[in-house]
Amino acid sequence: MARSMTTAAARRRLAWLVPVAVAGLVVAGAAIESSGASAPPQLPAATPAQLVAAARMASDTALSGKITETADLGLPDLPGDAQDASLSWQSFLSGSHSVRVWTDGPAKQRLAVIGELSEADIVHNGRNLWTYTSDTNTVSHTVLPADARSKGLPTECGPLHTPQQVAAQMLKAIAPSTSVTLGPNTTVAGRSAYTLDIAPRDTRSTIREITIAIDSVHSVPLQVEVYGASSTPALKIGFTEVSFGSPAASTFAFRVPAGATVSKNPFTGNGVEPAPAVPQLPAARPRVIGSHWTSVLELHHADALGGGLLQQFTTPVGASGMRLLHTALINAVVLPDGRAFIGALKPAALEHVATTTAG
Repeated sequence: MARSMTTAAARRRLAWLVPVAVAGLVVAGAAIESSGASAPPQLPAATPAQLVAAARMASDTALSGKITETADLGLPDLPGDAQDASLSWQSFLSGSHSVRVWTDGPAKQRLAVIGELSEADIVHNGRNLWTYTSDTNTVSHTVLPADARSKGLPTECGPLHTPQQVAAQMLKAIAPSTSVTLGPNTTVAGRSAYTLDIAPRDTRSTIREITIAIDSVHSVPLQVEVYGASSTPALKIGFTEVSFGSPAASTFAFRVPAGATVSKNPFTGNGVEPAPAVPQLPAARPRVIGSHWTSVLELHHADALGGGLLQQFTTPVGASGMRLLHTALINAVVLPDGRAFIGALKPAALEHVATTTAG
């Protein structure tokens, strides 16, 4: 049954759905260092419920390391140079990206995207959120709400997330519609890990399986892989290097580089973009249809979404005027009346939702 969303909440959800993932439907990620042909590590017995509970408790564990994010959604090339470090969501829709990460509880995170000759950073320290892109020598700074100290890196600051954040979204969404089982033990970034296999029970979902590797000592999610129909992950995110313990306090002390241009808005400049604007009229308020794996986001005025991104990459479906954007995980249907339906549903199921939902 449909339920309405506030515009702000819908924007946060859309920032995951269109860019790289599936917030609420499920999210994404990760690149990896696997155990190869080595025998899986022998670990004490654990149940899926125990691993889920332990991973939820470890979300704020202090650590530093390097992660790799890889996306293979089957999308056409989007603007942007893959060799340059960028915080733009378009950059994370394809290819692989290396990111340095430092975390020390919910109040302190730093992430640095590494390009061939450039770097782009997000620094969260208490209520201060900074972004920096070396290519353009541009900085943004904003003061977050008072409760930001306890909430971690804001989801609005772009598509850049750690395996812990991605896994936390998925573990929080586990419901009776989800199958959760143990996979084979593995090794990620030189560390032994348990594997959780998460899968929808509803075959209409485009997501076949999600695997989460959980550190056997610290219970921190080290790697996430999201599979569609292919035998290779459509989205991957994971550590290739990791060490546990609090980084130096100076890691989170951002200093504006000489000559940098400074903006007060973290969502302008530096390639950091908010979710595409959604019309404010009550009649155009977004809503979610269904729940869990088969939930669908309905939007009005799709022609304005992401500067016309949906219209640009959709293809006609029959003679009905309907258009379809098809990827390995997220699909979108655009109707002639301007409404768009976005979800991790197979095209036929999504088209059925679109054509049977009153405007």
